Amino acid sequence: MTLLGIDLGTTSVKAAVFTGDGARVAAARAAHPTARPEPGHAEQDPHDWWSGLIEVVGALGPALAGVTAVGVCAQVNTHLFVDDGGAPVHPAITWQDGRCGPVAAALTGRLTPADRARVRGGLGTVDASHAAARAAWLAAHRPDAWARARRLLAPKDWLLERLTGTAVADPLSSTGLLAPDGRYPDWLDLLVPGLRAMPAPLADPASVAGETTGAGGLPAGLPVAVGTMDAWAALLGGGIAAPGDAIDIAGTSEVLALAATPGGSAPGIVTFPSWRGLHVHAGPTQAGGDALTWASAVLGVAPGELLDRAAGADPGQVLFLPQLAGERAPLWDPDLRGHWLGAGFATGPAELGRAVLEGVAHAARHVLGPLEAAAGRRADTIAACGGGAASDLWCQIKADVLDRPLRRTAERDAGVLGAAMLAALATGDAASVDELAGRMVRVDREFTPDPRTRGRLDDAHGRYLAAQRALAPLFRPTGG
Repeated sequence: MTLLGIDLGTTSVKAAVFTGDGARVAAARAAHPTARPEPGHAEQDPHDWWSGLIEVVGALGPALAGVTAVGVCAQVNTHLFVDDGGAPVHPAITWQDGRCGPVAAALTGRLTPADRARVRGGLGTVDASHAAARAAWLAAHRPDAWARARRLLAPKDWLLERLTGTAVADPLSSTGLLAPDGRYPDWLDLLVPGLRAMPAPLADPASVAGETTGAGGLPAGLPVAVGTMDAWAALLGGGIAAPGDAIDIAGTSEVLALAATPGGSAPGIVTFPSWRGLHVHAGPTQAGGDALTWASAVLGVAPGELLDRAAGADPGQVLFLPQLAGERAPLWDPDLRGHWLGAGFATGPAELGRAVLEGVAHAARHVLGPLEAAAGRRADTIAACGGGAASDLWCQIKADVLDRPLRRTAERDAGVLGAAMLAALATGDAASVDELAGRMVRVDREFTPDPRTRGRLDDAHGRYLAAQRALAPLFRPTGG
């Protein structure tokens, strides 16, 4: 028995075939672009997603012969509006897109206090990445497209429809769109008339959505799990299975999550509905690996070389605020902007590169405090996965800034592994998340905090927060 996991991420489609004990048999990825036609806009063409899927399936080749089930996960807070025939009426508006900030603020004012408490897992506001804000913006600014829109699909739901003929949403990906009873609430129509009927039907992430039809080059007749968001799949692929388990998912953005017993919340933290015994609080930031990619381009130094240079710089010399496109957790402020601070004549690419690595770690530490408050417990150790975790230097910097040991998973693409694990659950190959984690998740290295950097990095974190507070008003919209 082998399992196929597919992750439709922000920068690429990734897929891998795994054995039942989590060993990778084969893997492939295909990049897709993000268009930024105007300041604050970030769009993707779903045709690029599908082309990427066809490419990775073709690259996996003979490894697909023994696959018995398929699992999928994908980026969330990216929204695609389609017509009756499933054709997109507008490019997908991604989670990085901030154009809907003013619209979102106006929509929040329409909600009762009770309804606000249910938006986005308890955040209490309709933010710029909420589906209602995207729908309202499309209706106001692209009325021709809105007139043709009949359904609202997350990337994962759209991918399921292409593979099986049926679009299926899941409650974990739909946090912020659901009432306490697990259904789409009436207040969605209060925000945008007709919105409540547009999302796909809901089902458990570890249930079977349908069977492959042969589309995309996959063999026909394979059961496909409903799947969920990439971050939740990465929790599973990172071994999060019990209260106290914590993870740092180092992808395009940085996502921290902590499992706890039911109950608890904190400002700025997303609380997911309990699922199969897992009660998870999470904080997604706006920039992680994207900040390194940006800095690499600005400095004219390849990412690998910039990491090598950064290794020779002392900690805490230059501050970097990674809010290049605003911030999500714990601030949820689309107007924040990125900065390098404290540079002098002796500052070069090494110091600026290290500042970027530390800045992303400081953003993670900013999330960790309220995350632990929501969970009512300390994260004693933190699992680490994602592309950013491939760097030993960055893992060590995060361990030092967070003052927590980091245990890096052997499978960096934890979302792909988690998608495969959902396929195992959906087809009855495992009875529980805990059983799967023990069988399929491995740790390859632990990074422990260096006590010699403690004082310097604590001081740097205080300056990071102070700089963020001081600079935020400078970038508020006029009249805001």
